[in-house]
Amino acid sequence: MLIAFILSIYLLVGKDSIYRHCRNFGYAFFPKKFVRGIGQFWRLLCSTYADFFSGQLVEACILGLLMFTTFSIFQMPYAGLVAVLTAVSSFIPYVGSFLSCAVGAMLILMIDPMKALVSIIVYTVTQFCENQFIYPHVVGKAVGLPALWTLVAVLVGGKIGGLLGMIFCIPLTSVFYSLINAWVRKRLEPEKAAVDEEE
Repeated sequence: MLIAFILSIYLLVGKDSIYRHCRNFGYAFFPKKFVRGIGQFWRLLCSTYADFFSGQLVEACILGLLMFTTFSIFQMPYAGLVAVLTAVSSFIPYVGSFLSCAVGAMLILMIDPMKALVSIIVYTVTQFCENQFIYPHVVGKAVGLPALWTLVAVLVGGKIGGLLGMIFCIPLTSVFYSLINAWVRKRLEPEKAAVDEEE
């Protein structure tokens, strides 16, 4: 993990130089159209992942604030701690925040067992509402993906790759969604021109 972390730092520092070398290599050995297509795909992938992680950050703040508010309304202990745990662990879509629920319930159990049960119910209801109504809109809007496809991407990604699949499937789905949309629009252009001419 340490080597991977150091490598990622070197890659980030030299990303412009690496991109230039890859582009020059591509133009030297492959057709220009192919290299341009790969370049467009790479730029779309980078911008989508950047938008996804910024949307995920906004969603984490919303969820943390929501948890703090509901726990404060129901006078649960450790409202601030549970909110921070929830915000940090929410970077793992749909699953991470339930881990913080377990930690919060264990802490509250030491103070009052009845409140621990109430905290699980409050947490679950708040989490369900946030997952169904806020998360798909915030993250989906950030990556340009409709809410339904965001939900499908998380479910399919979780089935295929577990936690990592959940995290990386949304931006990847958004990239393919954008590419398919562009391809469909391009294919429809002659049809649209023919319809306009007929009208």
